[in-house]
Amino acid sequence: MGRKLLLIEDDSFMREMIALVLATENYEASGVESGTEALRLLRECGEYDAVISDMYLPDTDGLKLFEQINDGWPGLRFLILTSETDRNIVRKAISLGITYIPKDENFAESILAALRK
Repeated sequence: MGRKLLLIEDDSFMREMIALVLATENYEASGVESGTEALRLLRECGEYDAVISDMYLPDTDGLKLFEQINDGWPGLRFLILTSETDRNIVRKAISLGITYIPKDENFAESILAALRK
């Protein structure tokens, strides 16, 4: 697994905390707060190894964003980090090939474990 990540989280405290956790394992995370910003960075920089996104963002949701990113950058690994527990949404995310990570007390370890796979 590569080391350059795009982190999409609208809560600035959570975004910084996740970036710090990733940095402890030598991941370089570019953090943004919206889907629009994420797509702009992908167009400008494009060399990311994976995307970690919150499910609900100010301008879109993680499933729609995944579809947009997958259209332009097929095969780019996509992880959703969320507190969403609706089984239909979880099933849909997994069926699309998204790594689904619950925002629980172990989310940091879950992110790192998913990235190691």
